Amino acid sequence: MFKNRPTTAAIGQAAYEAYAEAVDNRSVNGDELPTWDALTAPVRNAWQLSAEAVRHKVELSTT
Repeated sequence: MFKNRPTTAAIGQAAYEAYAEAVDNRSVNGDELPTWDALTAPVRNAWQLSAEAVRHKVELSTT
């Protein structure tokens, strides 16, 4: 479907960074959000799994 399909890691990072920007880089308790590279591996993995779930839904809706 996609000629140059983005990796799950790239989509996860893009989603996290868009979220961080949307909330002015602040968590719900007001703490500053870490950069993507400063996130723990489990948190990065969670964003990547979420991104993959969205990709799956989008691809199903376009077929």
